[in-house]
Amino acid sequence: MAVKKTEILLQGEKIPDIQLVTLERGKKVADLLVEAARLRKDKGEDGYCVFVEDSEEPLGEHDELPEDPDGKPGRFHVHRCRRITVTVSFNGVSEDRVFGPGVPVATVKKWAAIRAFGMDPGDAAEHVLQQTGTSDRPEPDTHIGALVSCPACSLAFDLVPLKRVEG
Repeated sequence: MAVKKTEILLQGEKIPDIQLVTLERGKKVADLLVEAARLRKDKGEDGYCVFVEDSEEPLGEHDELPEDPDGKPGRFHVHRCRRITVTVSFNGVSEDRVFGPGVPVATVKKWAAIRAFGMDPGDAAEHVLQQTGTSDRPEPDTHIGALVSCPACSLAFDLVPLKRVEG
């Protein structure tokens, strides 16, 4: 009988690019931590937690990895920071909020543009998040935890217009 496998899309601290990990179904969070240590090329430093994408709370180390009900690969994040303080600045005003490290940049942008700064969705679509002091504009599906390393559990963005190429 063939062993059933599950696919996982993993990002995390020291794992900036999305990695495809395949594990046997029914594996535990601890098994994913071992795979994450392999991807980081370290000996499995202590203190890492596993977050389901968009979750504020980490999974327990002995929990079974949840599977997507639609059969899609699960999206997880591994990090030592349990919370990341994000500051977004727009037109000289800054707003702060705390997120879990597995929250995608798109979720932060939506919060900042629509809730914090009161943009309508059409105007929000014309803006992107750019890391403060850089020209880096992370992709919307990048987990914010992939942009920081513990103990620096904070991140700053500017909400800037998306420039259109005319021509």
